[in-house]
Amino acid sequence: MLINSIKQLIVEKLDVNVGYDEFDQTTPLFEGGLAMDSIVFTEFIVLLEKTFKIEFDDDALAVENFSNVEKIAETIAQHTR
Repeated sequence: MLINSIKQLIVEKLDVNVGYDEFDQTTPLFEGGLAMDSIVFTEFIVLLEKTFKIEFDDDALAVENFSNVEKIAETIAQHTR
């Protein structure tokens, strides 16, 4: 499932110091949640593009499309159709 794959990337590849079971698909990635900063977020975008073999256009890179894992899964699904 796409959501599980995204969570695995966050836990295994990013410097966020969080376990897989410590957040769900609706946990905010920024304030009040995982507290990603802009550097980690940029790394995450590159990682998502490489992993899912997609390229986000400028419109897709709006912060609201990456606010949580659920939104990211929706954004990726739109780019793989």
